[in-house]
Amino acid sequence: MEREPLAKSGEPPITLRQHTLEVLAYAEQVVEAYRPLWQHMLGADATTVLARALPLAALGHDLGKAASGFQRSLQQRSARWEFRHEVLSSAILLAAGLAESDAGRLALAAILTHHRDLREERLWRDAGWPQLPKPAFLEKARQQFLTRAQELVPYWDWLCSFWNEHGYARDFPLPEVLQDLPVPADFLRELQDICDTEHAFRSREGLLLTLCRGWLLAADHAASAGVASFLAELPADWSERQRRRLAESQAHGPGQLREFQRVLGEHLGSAMLVAPTGSGKTDAALRWIARNREGGERIFYVLPYQASIEAMSRTLEQLFGRDAVGTLHARTLEVAFQRYFQGDDYEEAYEAARREAELNRLVHKPIKVTTPFQLLKWLFGVPRFELGIAELTGALVIFDEIHAYDAHVTALILELVRVLRELGARCLFMSATFPAFLRLEIERAFGEPLPLFHLAEPPASDDWARTFLLTARHQLQWSAGMLEEAVDAIAEAAARGQRVLVVANRVQQAQVLFQALKQRVPAGLHLLHARLTRRDRIERERAILQALRGERPLDVRVLVATQVIEVSLDISFDLMFTEVAPVDDLLQRFGRVNRYNEHGAPRPVMVSKAYDEGLLRVYDRERIDRTLAEAPPDGHPLDARDAEQWVERVYRLGWTTSEGKRFEQALSSFRAVVEGLRPLQHAEMAFEDFYRLFQGTEVLPSRFLEAYTRAVAEGRHLLANQFLVPIPFGTFWKLQRDGRLQQLKDRIVVAAVQYDDELGLLPDEADIDAVLV
Repeated sequence: MEREPLAKSGEPPITLRQHTLEVLAYAEQVVEAYRPLWQHMLGADATTVLARALPLAALGHDLGKAASGFQRSLQQRSARWEFRHEVLSSAILLAAGLAESDAGRLALAAILTHHRDLREERLWRDAGWPQLPKPAFLEKARQQFLTRAQELVPYWDWLCSFWNEHGYARDFPLPEVLQDLPVPADFLRELQDICDTEHAFRSREGLLLTLCRGWLLAADHAASAGVASFLAELPADWSERQRRRLAESQAHGPGQLREFQRVLGEHLGSAMLVAPTGSGKTDAALRWIARNREGGERIFYVLPYQASIEAMSRTLEQLFGRDAVGTLHARTLEVAFQRYFQGDDYEEAYEAARREAELNRLVHKPIKVTTPFQLLKWLFGVPRFELGIAELTGALVIFDEIHAYDAHVTALILELVRVLRELGARCLFMSATFPAFLRLEIERAFGEPLPLFHLAEPPASDDWARTFLLTARHQLQWSAGMLEEAVDAIAEAAARGQRVLVVANRVQQAQVLFQALKQRVPAGLHLLHARLTRRDRIERERAILQALRGERPLDVRVLVATQVIEVSLDISFDLMFTEVAPVDDLLQRFGRVNRYNEHGAPRPVMVSKAYDEGLLRVYDRERIDRTLAEAPPDGHPLDARDAEQWVERVYRLGWTTSEGKRFEQALSSFRAVVEGLRPLQHAEMAFEDFYRLFQGTEVLPSRFLEAYTRAVAEGRHLLANQFLVPIPFGTFWKLQRDGRLQQLKDRIVVAAVQYDDELGLLPDEADIDAVLV
């Protein structure tokens, strides 16, 4: 007999036994953690089938690697095998009789597709069914399969010994002598027929196929990444850490739980929470998690913006530890890299960042702080979407700042909510500004009325809540002029020692304000918006937020920002100047001023009523008009009840005409996408459909072309990507029409526009020194 077969090359190499047992152990832990949830969703019989199938799949998924050609390819770089090992794995287990049981067939389906799904032509050809199934081609494919199957002979005794020593294989013994293995083509064709007719999770058979493949992928990926165990339990001491957090919190003073936190923490099931900024929603959500978590189900904390995600991750890491909390957004790898990179240690920083980002994307970490898009992508049927469905099944999902999305994205989120309900997930919807019509839309998507916890109403109200709701933290001051006309007032406030937040609705407007203020504010002036290079955005955001939290000696007197500052950032300024925006956006901005009533009296929030037509490229005119028409008068001390009533008046009629049209179109289109999901096969246009969600792209300012090219040549691709800047599609097409874009060989688009270290990208200013060829 040959020496023990390998699963992976490397130093040291990993044996097939070691890798398989690691995947098996992980799968067994998943079964133990999820069995109660599966029983609730699937019933006892189906749970038994899945609980048997997953370990069988883990035990058999890589047996086909015990073929002499595959082993040779691991040991000799020049040797190429070019055959799907999972086809041999399934053939081995067909010989053991797995197809004779429900659990065995489910395991075989997961094994066959644990690398490539049913749309992969190579999988079919190697399984004995070529794309053009003429007799001559069928015979050629069959002979190729039989030739590869003979490569198992040197390892057959090892395969029999390894397989038969496990209790899962008791009913499925391998034959002692290798004869002609069954060609998997017939099983594959039957599987394809099933998958073409079953929905990926709306039928029992489809859901079983999805969950088995998804969890096998999760176990295989975890073992390959060196993750030894499925992290099901949260740290035992996290409750004590939360008690210390409450004791130190500005929102809680002596550290006592508020009544709304207590009653939400006793509630079992999905719910909605209306609580003003600074009242302690996060701590209420943590108590809800503790009450509702049954086993090892995953927890998703969903937020709209990268800055708020990073801030929330930091908060949760302090409670649960970094091993339990993952961060997921489009820039996860780059943010981690920036944290590790010190200027001359690229390889070390890259490996640390890559490892962290990889662990965050695995199912391994029980808590993930993420954008809704990271959950939505699975419902577009991207490759291996079954992994995401498995993770969402039975999950606890907190939608914080649920109000913060436009009509299009809200429609997608509501369809996601409908799916989460079908998958047995429980959801908590939270917002400081939560209009009744949006609550009704959520209940319609969820399929049932949801309990509403409101600080003004029993059982969530108490003396503190009543006082909090009637305490005015802001004084509303209206200006008839443009925001740009407030430069003198902003500078004067800064000169008096006040910390000022200026919020613009467009990047260009923020840049103009910053330039005007530079002449009046000699120190402590900062600019934050999205049209910065990835490197500058991450560094600037981190520095400003750390300074505002007292963690860095950086003078911040005036911060000019766009909407990136609006939500879930625990920061507080003395006063604000902003241009008019929809009422819920305004109130979120107000929440960054006098956040904990630290001044003991209302602080001014100055809103400019006048605006130019550029604002209407950002917001709906009808919504702006309603916000102004229903607003409290100038000089009004604005408490939480006033704010809520203002929101209700503005949204009394629901969506505006244009918002309603976008909402219905998005909901109808996405619902059709979800309805088309089939198990074990990705959607053909999945990535294209998903990326259409994003209203922009990235370009490389011509100033950085040389540095980018040098970094790419050195293989430092993360450093190269740090020079990219996001722009809206409208700006992209304008630059294209003006002949100021050029695509490189690696498909990166160079833009002949100016980039200023302070201001960021200036797309209206051409780079006259740029030569694009």
